[in-house]
Amino acid sequence: MLQRVPSALQRALQNARFSGPSTSTRALGLLVTRRVLHGCSVNTTSTPRKTCGRIQLLRPMSSSAVEHKVVRRRQKRTVNNLDPKRLNMSDIIDLNGSTQLYPFFGASRSRIVYSNAARSTTPFPPHARGFFYYHSRPGLPTGTGEIRFRVVDSRSASHSAAYLFANGRDLLDRTGHKPWRIHMLQIYSTRNYDPIRRLLLSQGLIDLARDREAEQKFSVAGFERVGKSIILDTISDAFVIQLPIMTLCLAFIHDECIVPASQVAYKLHWRDRHETVEGSDARWREYQGAAVVRYELKKAETNKMFHGAKQGEVVLVLRILELLDPAGPDEVPFRLPEGGDLAQGGSPSFYWFMPLDTARKQGIITPSSLKILEELYLNDRASTETTPTKGHS
Repeated sequence: MLQRVPSALQRALQNARFSGPSTSTRALGLLVTRRVLHGCSVNTTSTPRKTCGRIQLLRPMSSSAVEHKVVRRRQKRTVNNLDPKRLNMSDIIDLNGSTQLYPFFGASRSRIVYSNAARSTTPFPPHARGFFYYHSRPGLPTGTGEIRFRVVDSRSASHSAAYLFANGRDLLDRTGHKPWRIHMLQIYSTRNYDPIRRLLLSQGLIDLARDREAEQKFSVAGFERVGKSIILDTISDAFVIQLPIMTLCLAFIHDECIVPASQVAYKLHWRDRHETVEGSDARWREYQGAAVVRYELKKAETNKMFHGAKQGEVVLVLRILELLDPAGPDEVPFRLPEGGDLAQGGSPSFYWFMPLDTARKQGIITPSSLKILEELYLNDRASTETTPTKGHS
């Protein structure tokens, strides 16, 4: 039973003025009981509070808080399609500003983050609105493929989903140099992504036979660090690294097997000199930034740049194809020679390289991947049977 409010207090309440749109969302919570205050709490606690007949005032709830809760209830993100050829406007998802989200893929949720870096709180960029979709390339081994996100301009309702997708662009990762993705290795090795895998199977984007084959390959070795490493779908793929880099970790997908992430190179650098008169003592400048690189085969030359290799020996090298941050600290841009240049080791006087027997032991090359590199870079079909040598790192 409610007590009568004293007249002085009643007059004070009647004369009180509240700022805001209306008293329905900004009004002061007021409840008087003899013993217990029910159903209202200022600190989201459900524990009843004794009032012993006293009046207890509750902090007002702002209208923005009410509106925020309403908006959050409306933003149920559901992905029912990952096939870029069967998109509908209802498949558009808004990721704008989220550091992590839990969309439904079919009937179950998966946790999606923008960055896999440890303790990262990097949010998805503004205007990240579009389609999740499955991207793959024909002819590649089991375990390849990835989920990407295509950013589209959906302001015009007159365009079809197919038109928006074709004219959109893939969301880039936080480096800004490569597409954001969830690789199939991550999907197979992490339970969190099981809903994505089931949706891919249900849509026929991956068939049951390849799914089982992938499971068998993944069961051979652990993939704990695969989400934080670079994954090569084929040995000839170009990829982006930061230079200089003290330890390069890569995972490889071959026809024969899948090699989990491991350390495959150490102390990679690239340096150049200012263009000066021949014979001058110009200082080396070290490039610091992102670079596009790829593996190649090359015959060791006689210019002593391949320290420890025999003349004519075929070795594995890393070619720098493009410098993505060419501006130098001295306002003189870095420039690669025409056709690129090979990554250097700890000294600018030597290229980094790896003997083929070492590359085989580490799983970097297999018979199938070696054949790919031979066809690309050894036109004369030079013999790749080499004796063990010591590579410079």
